[in-house]
Amino acid sequence: MNKNLVVLAYANASPFPYHAWTPLAILSLGAYLEQHDIEVEYFDERIHRDERFRELVKRRPLLIGLSTMTCFQIKNTLRLAKHIRKTNPEIPVVWGGTHPSMMAEQTLESEFVDFVVKGEGEQTLLELVHALQNGKKEFADIDGLGWKSKGKTILNKDRDFLDIEVLPFPYDGKGKEILLEYIRRSSDTLENIGYESSRGCPHKCGFCYNVYFHKNVCRVKGLEKIRNELLKLKDLGVHKLTFYDDTFLAGKKDLMLNILELLKEVDFKWIANVRINTFTPELIRKFKEGGCVYLFFGVESPDDEVLKYIRKGQNRRMIDEGIRVASQGHIPTLYSLLIGLPGETEEQMNRTLDFADEIRRRHPGAEVPIQPYVPLPGTLLYEEALKAGFRAPTHLEGWKNFTNDEVRNPWIKDPKLLNAIYINSFLAFRYDRFLKSFWSNLVFGPLHKLSLWRWKNRNYKFFVEIYLYLTYKRLGRFFIFVEKMIK
Repeated sequence: MNKNLVVLAYANASPFPYHAWTPLAILSLGAYLEQHDIEVEYFDERIHRDERFRELVKRRPLLIGLSTMTCFQIKNTLRLAKHIRKTNPEIPVVWGGTHPSMMAEQTLESEFVDFVVKGEGEQTLLELVHALQNGKKEFADIDGLGWKSKGKTILNKDRDFLDIEVLPFPYDGKGKEILLEYIRRSSDTLENIGYESSRGCPHKCGFCYNVYFHKNVCRVKGLEKIRNELLKLKDLGVHKLTFYDDTFLAGKKDLMLNILELLKEVDFKWIANVRINTFTPELIRKFKEGGCVYLFFGVESPDDEVLKYIRKGQNRRMIDEGIRVASQGHIPTLYSLLIGLPGETEEQMNRTLDFADEIRRRHPGAEVPIQPYVPLPGTLLYEEALKAGFRAPTHLEGWKNFTNDEVRNPWIKDPKLLNAIYINSFLAFRYDRFLKSFWSNLVFGPLHKLSLWRWKNRNYKFFVEIYLYLTYKRLGRFFIFVEKMIK
């Protein structure tokens, strides 16, 4: 066993090639371990060949860490874990990320899981590494850890949050190699380089992981730390990036103004997720001048009753004013809407669909994806979903299909309709950004026109697009495989 080597792996989280973004979920952990003289190797399934993972397992590391969300990624993460078990069952397999954090006990029940790191993982993983290096068999003194003893699962107390000011730059050390590979690919997509200026979110949206994972604690890096790290990125050759913040700089306008000047100075092109009631005409002008090329707004609903139910912390008046300001900002914008919530009436859903048209009238060219609600464990609305008849999977692998394109909510009378609306809004409103750059207009042009007709007429009969969509998902996985083989 190589007692000073830790392997951190990130399985493919999506069948679509444009979803390959730098995996800070493992790079942040690895940089922290390297800071404490632990050797780290990474495997990112989106960019590395499978042979790399097999070779890393053969090196018999001290442990292998796997990060996963509640989605398609679980299936691929299990595949990696099964390979570890088959090749060398003595290697401890450590799971972390949002899903294992929120479903720690159930995750530990899997035979392909030895440990779970709950929540923020840097210090917890480091302490586990030291414990294993010293041959320990009991781990009760490691906060934030889930483990097994004599067939029983044990969850230690949660760990306090770390001081974000002392966390290392994730692209130092071995992380630089992955960053340079993504820079090389950055001509293919805009948002594949990620940077984190804050952790957590001050808001309490009922469908979001943040309330559980970050406990409504939002920590923002200081101005000098952000400045130094952005300048490091520039020196490494980064010209465009996505702020991974759940809410850009926690919505702190004074900090935004300072960072916007720096972003303008170093000439970054960047994307951010911002609350729609953040902007004034002056602020959105500064966003544009500072290099912002894309904004994401989680609008969710035009209905004040629904907004209150999901604890969105904003109302229709704020949304209307936000659209007015954003539409004058000359920045490409996405407004995300949500349907299929527990207790949602048909009238409420139809108002949401009609609101998509209103947004497009008021902000021509805006993307307006309409996403079916997915019950995620640990969120505030999860309990509401259970009361409404949702039956949670009883094992880890059962969560692999919990994505927006597979509606499994028992209160939905016509799941196929919601699937069709989701796919239809993608083809109609996100065509220019995603589909033109992959296959020719001969393929997607007619589908785009058909999707606009369907949307206008709300006609989803004979929805053959679902089969084309599923084919595209399968081909997406194939193209990722081919791309890795070529490179």
